[in-house]
This record gives sequence, C-alpha cells and structure tokens, in this order.
Amino acid sequence: MTKLDSHSRMTETSWEMRLARGGAIFGVVGASIFFLLRSQVLGLAFGGVDAALISLALASGVGLIFRFTANRLAFVVSYGLLTLGCVAQMYLPEPRTITQLVLVTGLVFSAIYFRFMRTLPALAICFAGFLIAGELAYQHPQANKVLLPDGFSLRGLWLNAAVGFLLLNGLIAATLSYVVTVLETSRRRSEENERLLKLFTELSSDYVYQINLGVPGLMPEVFAGSFERTTGYTLDALRKKGGWLAVVHPDDRQRLEHVTPKLLAGETVVTEYRIISATGLVIWLRDRIRPVYDAKGEAVTKLMGAVTDITERKAAEEQVENLAFYDPLTALPNRRLLLDRLEQARALSTRTGQHGALLFIDLDHFKNLNDTKGHEAGDQLLIEHARRLTLCVREGDTVARLGGDEFIVILGELPAQAEKAAEEAADLCQRILQKLSEPVTLTFRTMTDYENTCSIGVAMFSGHIVSVDELLRRADMAMYQAKADGRNLFRFFDPQMQKLLGERLALESDLKQALAGRQFEIYLQPQLASDRRVTGAEVLLRWHHPERGLVYPGYFITAAEHTGAIHDIGVWVFEQACLLLTKWAGGAITRALTLAVNVSARQFRQADFVDRVRRLLQQTGANPKLIKLELTESLALDSVDETVAKMLALRELGLAIALDDFGTGQSSLAYLKRLPLNELKIDQSFVRDITTDQNDAVLVQTIIGMAQNLNLEVVAEGVETEQQLDFLVKHGCPAYQGFFFSEPVPVTEFERKFAA
Repeated sequence: MTKLDSHSRMTETSWEMRLARGGAIFGVVGASIFFLLRSQVLGLAFGGVDAALISLALASGVGLIFRFTANRLAFVVSYGLLTLGCVAQMYLPEPRTITQLVLVTGLVFSAIYFRFMRTLPALAICFAGFLIAGELAYQHPQANKVLLPDGFSLRGLWLNAAVGFLLLNGLIAATLSYVVTVLETSRRRSEENERLLKLFTELSSDYVYQINLGVPGLMPEVFAGSFERTTGYTLDALRKKGGWLAVVHPDDRQRLEHVTPKLLAGETVVTEYRIISATGLVIWLRDRIRPVYDAKGEAVTKLMGAVTDITERKAAEEQVENLAFYDPLTALPNRRLLLDRLEQARALSTRTGQHGALLFIDLDHFKNLNDTKGHEAGDQLLIEHARRLTLCVREGDTVARLGGDEFIVILGELPAQAEKAAEEAADLCQRILQKLSEPVTLTFRTMTDYENTCSIGVAMFSGHIVSVDELLRRADMAMYQAKADGRNLFRFFDPQMQKLLGERLALESDLKQALAGRQFEIYLQPQLASDRRVTGAEVLLRWHHPERGLVYPGYFITAAEHTGAIHDIGVWVFEQACLLLTKWAGGAITRALTLAVNVSARQFRQADFVDRVRRLLQQTGANPKLIKLELTESLALDSVDETVAKMLALRELGLAIALDDFGTGQSSLAYLKRLPLNELKIDQSFVRDITTDQNDAVLVQTIIGMAQNLNLEVVAEGVETEQQLDFLVKHGCPAYQGFFFSEPVPVTEFERKFAA
C-alpha cells in the first residue's frame, strides 16, 4: 500500500470517482431520511452513539462530495471511528468486542495514514476513553447485574481492558507504521534509483535494450531511454516492420552479421551502423553489445546493448574529411587525396600487371576569362568542367583538382599491353577534349555562352618503376608540349622530354645569375627608309653565357617567361634603350634615330607596367617620342579593353605603339580599328616568299594598303634580297629591316657603321 499525495484532489476523470461521489450523496440523503423516520415512527430519541455515528457518516459523505484530499478524508474516517468507539464504550456497563473492533479499525487507519507518532494521541484518547467508560460503567445502574468472577470488580475489568487495549493496539499501530514506512522508503528508493538509472542511461547512451535470441528478427524486449525519439519507431511499429534488422541500412546488415559469431563466443562488441528512421532519415548509431548466458552459463541466450546516436559526430567527421581531402570549389579530391589515390593505383598495377595513366589537364587561356569576366565566372567554368570530367571517366577512376585551372585524372586497370593501354588513354583524352570544348553557359551578371579548350599531358605507368613526383613531372611536361603544339591537344610523355626538362631547369637556374653577372647585351638591327637612310633600330637581346657562348632570345625567352625573370629582363632592356637615346641626343646623326623595344606578354600584363615605363623615362631623361614599343598580335588581342587602356596611357607618355608579326594571328579589322596603333610590322614569313608566292605577294600588298588607309606606318621585316626590296618599294612600303641591310650588331658596331 502506498501513501497518496496529500496535495492532490480527487477528480471525476474515472468512473470509480463518479461512483464514489454518487454513493456518498445517496448515503448522506438515505441516512438522514432513515434516522428521521426512525425517530418519528419508533419514537426513539437520539443518544450519544447515534449522534457520533450520524456525524461520522455526514463528515465522510461531505468529504467525498466536495472532494477532500485523501489525507483529510482519512483523518475524518479514522478519528471519527475512534470517537464513535469511545462514545459507545461510555454507554456500556462492560467492555464489548464490537466497540473495541471500531476503535481498532480507527487506530489502523490512523497508523496507516499518519504513522505511529501521530497515532499516539489516538491511543491516548482511547486509553482515556476506556478509563472514563470504566468509571461510568461502575456507576451505571446495571453495573450490579453484571456477573463477574470472584475477586474482579467492574472498575478493574475496565482498567484491565484499557491496559490490554493500549498495549496490544500500540503494538499493532507501531507494526503497521513500521511496515508502511519500510514500504514507502523502499518505493521512494526504487523511484529514485529508477530516476537515476534513467538519467545515467540518457547521459551514457540514448537507450539500452535486451534481445532474446530465440525471437525472430532480433525484436527488442526491454528498453530504457529515448528509443522512440532516437529511431522514430514505437515497439509495435518496429514489430510490424519485421524486427530490428528490417530498419538497419541495407549496406550495414552484413556488418552486423559479421559480429554475430563474436557475440555467440561471449565477446563484447562495439560497432557502428546506420538505420533508416521512421521519417526516412539515415541515422548513425554506436552500439555496445554484450552477450548474456543462460542460467547454466553454457550458451548465449540474450543480448544487452547500449546505443548512442552519433549522426552529428559522423557529419562533423565527414565535414572535416571533406576539408582535408576535397577541393571546396569543385568537390573533387585535392592534391593530398590525389597522391594517396595515385599510390593505390601504382600498388594495384604492381599486383595485376596492368598499366595505368596519369592525365595532366590545363585549361587554355583561363586567365583571360578571369580578367574579362571576373573570378566568379572563372569559378563557374571550373565547376562545370569538373562535372564534365567526372562524366567522361569510368567508375573507379579518379578526377582531382591540383589547383588553379589544373586537373588530374588517374586511369587504372588499363590493359597489360602498353599499346592497348595507350590507345584507351588516347580515347579518353579525345572525349575530354571534345567535352571541354563545348560551350559553357555562365550565369554571372549576364548569361554568356563561353567556349574554352584544354591541353592534356599523358604519362603512362606500370607498377612502382616511376615515382609519384616523377609521374606528375612527366605529365606536366607532356601538357606543356601540347600547349606548344597549338593547344586543344593531348600529348604523351616522350623520354626525350626528360632531357629537355633537365636543360630547361639548368637554363632557368643560369637565368637567375645572368642579370647580376652582367651577361646580357643589347644588339641593334637597323631600320631604313625607302631611300636606304637609317631611321632607327630594333633593340634585340643577346646573352653571353659563360659556357654556352652567345645565346639568342629564341632559346631562353620562354624559360624567362616561365620563371618570371622576364620582368626584370624587360625592365633592363628598356632602361638600356633609354640610356642609349640619352647618349645619342647630343649627336647630329643619332639624335633623330628611333629605337623599337619588344615587350613580352607577361611584362605588359603587369599592373605597374605603365608606371615603370614612366619612372624610367624620368630617371634617364630619354625622349619618349623616339621609342616604339612592339607588341605581338596575340598579346594585343588578349583582354582587349585592358590592352587598349594601357596602350592609350603609353601614348600619352609620348611613346609609339607598333604591332609586331602582323598577319600571323587571328586579328580582325574590328580589333585593329580599336587599337591605338602607330605602326604595323609585316611578318618576315610573308616577306620571304613575296617574289615566288602569289598569295604572299597579295597579302603584303593588302597589308600595305590597309595601313596607308588607316594612317599607320609600315615596316617590313626579314628583307634579305634585292628583289624583295624592289617589290616592297614598288608597292609603297616606306620602311624595312632585315639581313639584306644588316644583321643585329652590338651598339658600338652599329654606331660605327650607321651613326658615324
């Protein structure tokens, strides 16, 4: 029996409560009518016992009707019974069993509800009531008619009954109070343990369970914790699904099956797996499972487990892995994961004897897109090309982003025959070239269809013969060869490239020392008018290499651009030209000579190029009107708006702008009209065959006529014969340079021959 909450009121939420209230109303009304009729019909007067009984009935009924608290109603009943018993005893000449039973019942109620210490006043009242009742009984008119044993008086009988009642009922009340206290303490301890167990379960895991191995489907029997909140299933819903295995992710069921033998062998297993929740979400769980043996300790009959939801932890781990191993823009593997995949591909090749291939892919003219449309457009292109590359390769191959506009593709499990393996790699390269050359719709600011190509270098490998770094270098070299051959191509690595690479690296190392070692020298090739009068010269660079001797620009300019040394070299050449003009300013012949200085693409694209030119002009005092900057046609057409702005700034400084190698690129009259040019230089490839090739002759005539119509100066390069000169003079070309007049010579020799 448990103690009811003393602060809770009885409610009418159950049929028992409604029945109790109805019975109380019926009892109160019925008892009132009964005693009224009894007094009227029989003419019986109310005595003290009647009054006590009626009071108890009324008090109890009113308590039920008006929903007294449980303790208050218990007080009314228990102390009402005590009062009734005491009153009844006072009207009897001797102790009666019925009255003692009423008193005992009242004390039992009191002991149950109010414990022994609060029952002591009731015992004292009963004892006092017995004594008073005995005294009254001794004076009762019927006292002399009561037959008593010899030696006993009625007063002694009542005293004896009172002492016996006190001792016996005190023992009963104390025993009941003790039992109730023990039960209550045990209940509270059980509730507290259950609460602590629940808290501990929630702290250590989301829920715990027990499974009987004899039940199909691993249906859980016991749960503690938030099973329904974690999985979304109730036990009934899980039972209808077919048990626990039915909600485990299909890819992880085999994992649970593998741990079964360990559990049956008595091992405790910790495993992680996924389930499909009732809402369809994938939830990661960490399950610590412990086997439970039967009573004999011979066989495992049950499994107990504690489960924790680790979905958030798995998501965090996945995010960390993505940051560490994947490119945030394209979601492709980054360099770190690429190297790991490449090692795996080499190991697989060693085991199987099959070939593999490494494709180094670089987007052509990607910088132009960034410069003209912005980096957001460039990012869109990279994302789209990453998607297309992924679609081109086979399942199991790797596409990675090395950085910038460079991608790597690892092909594994190619045929063991080298030729067939190369054929499959070539087929994939063709698919990639075709796919990446298709227009890409860029939606940044305005929707634009942008066409882009790529260059691919291929390095084949078999096993661990070639290191990872060497493979990447070989593929990189092959890619640069594809670019050198015209772009939008793929090239396989050739061992000869390794030799060229070594020479290029040595050349780049020597270039770093060339300026500091004063190994460069400017040469001049004269430019003449139609009357063969020298009007100026083109400034050309020569390198006096300590071991190689005289080295021409065609051999080292590419390496200088690759290393960035071209910036310092270009500044030095322009400075030397300015200093030479300052020196010539005092000569009668040389003061009017002009100098044409070539500007490389990388040098011209520098943000501070115009400022550097301005500072050198100020520092040297050279006359800018005597300087022509020669730009290549391809450079002039890259980023046209930016190029035009810089050309205008240079012309404001007083310099002239010449378009070198005109006719070899893809320029149109529309672009030519926009460029603020002063001069066109006809490329020597057209001049060389003007006397033998009608097409070249027509082209040269067209260029001369177009330049005249656009009010541009014209210089023909590469004049080597008298016939070529006569043709150019005949068709109105005003200026020339070439070996027919002079090859490039040192400054001192130029001054001796043409400026003396």
